[in-house]
Amino acid sequence: MTWWDYFGYSPGSNLAVDTLINRYQDAHPNVRIQRTAIPFPEFHTKIVEAAGAGKLPDIAVIDTPDVPLLASQGALADLTDRYKGWEKSNQFLEPVLESINHGDRLYGVPLRSNTTALIYNKNVLAAAPTTWQELRSSAKTTTKDGRYGLCFAAGANEALTFNFLPFVWQAGGDVDTIGDAPAVEALTYVNDLFNVDRSVPEAALNWTHSDVEKEFTAGRCAMMINGPWVLPGMAKVQFQWGTAPLPAGAKGVVSPLGGEAWVVGARSPHADVAWDVLTWLAESRNSAHEIGGGLGAIPNRNDTLNDPVWKWGPGVGAYISEMLTTRSRSRYGPKYAKVSEAIWTMTQQVVKKEKRPQAAAAEAQAKITPLLPAG
Repeated sequence: MTWWDYFGYSPGSNLAVDTLINRYQDAHPNVRIQRTAIPFPEFHTKIVEAAGAGKLPDIAVIDTPDVPLLASQGALADLTDRYKGWEKSNQFLEPVLESINHGDRLYGVPLRSNTTALIYNKNVLAAAPTTWQELRSSAKTTTKDGRYGLCFAAGANEALTFNFLPFVWQAGGDVDTIGDAPAVEALTYVNDLFNVDRSVPEAALNWTHSDVEKEFTAGRCAMMINGPWVLPGMAKVQFQWGTAPLPAGAKGVVSPLGGEAWVVGARSPHADVAWDVLTWLAESRNSAHEIGGGLGAIPNRNDTLNDPVWKWGPGVGAYISEMLTTRSRSRYGPKYAKVSEAIWTMTQQVVKKEKRPQAAAAEAQAKITPLLPAG
């Protein structure tokens, strides 16, 4: 069987996947899995090209927003009927199942999920802020002495969309109403953090999640919004730190659902074995250590949320609690990449003072509306 992923980005993640594959092969001597680890920046292009040519591998690990895109092209095996005979199928959290849904059919198994939370320096803040008002106040008062109060990835890419959407949702808005008052409120709030209080550095407009981690661990940010993938590196930090749910807006805490789906190529001659591989990996006793600590994943099923095996390190608890408040980006359909571009473009236009929030939101609405699924 063939297998593609992009988990070669670190020695730890690479080892985790190799260990899982070897463990499955040891238990199933008649199966051999040929893994190809593709660099993350190249992966999306290669997977789309392979799908267009009808040459997807037997198993591929794809970002969940790509599920509707590839499913709409007929490139993925429909696993809906297989789910009906799987005892774990009713355990997945609703947003997690939604992340692999297209046209009310299921494509893939969501083995690795994540979200974002607030990580804060306990030497600077006695407690984490719990509301937008507290976040702004804390960020403002801790911006001094060469340190910014809050850092998050705001580069011109999906990372900014991933970080900005929770503000929209927490204000009561959504992508299909991005021109309405809640989204304008979210834009205004983020603009205030950057340009009024100057508690988020202008440099963040070019930062990735990794850049933010480096700034925080160096003590140059009092707080950061980031994912559980940074937790292993926090062991080296020289100060006390903690994690907390994202501060709540008017509609409470809402967080973004990240992670991947393990999908089966529509033309795979080994679909039955591929399904066996994926359901075997879904058993915590087979994979929790590698998918959890090795790949920085958070439990995404009702039967694993409170399983101690998934609490693989300090700070994980805040992320686990947020899994009950996540929203999937797959709901925005096969053209999500263009939707995301409109959102991060809108946000950067406001923060760079190129457009006022209302005008930027209206322009984004005009771009996004024709991209969304009908109905």
